[in-house]
Amino acid sequence: MGPAGGLALAGLLGPALLAAALAVLLIAVGLSVSAYDAGRALAYRAGLPVPDAVGAMVGLSAVAASLSVPPLAFALAVVGGTWGAGTLLLSRAGTPAEVVEPQAA
Repeated sequence: MGPAGGLALAGLLGPALLAAALAVLLIAVGLSVSAYDAGRALAYRAGLPVPDAVGAMVGLSAVAASLSVPPLAFALAVVGGTWGAGTLLLSRAGTPAEVVEPQAA
């Protein structure tokens, strides 16, 4: 959001709005990833059936419940969104195509 603010102050409103929209989208996707991961972990620990599906509902329910307390919702959105966005950006889609291992002679 810092670069978007700098662009807005410089008078470049188009790029500033685009940068702000991309930042909001990244935070929203990150929040959904964090909610899913937290709910799935809770479902695994509780021994619930089908933890992937139940965990998604538990995580999204927790986010929905936090909306009744605005400061909590804001903190959850910022921290959870940043955490999930970082998880997405740092994770790899798969393993490297070729892993070269030394062979014994």
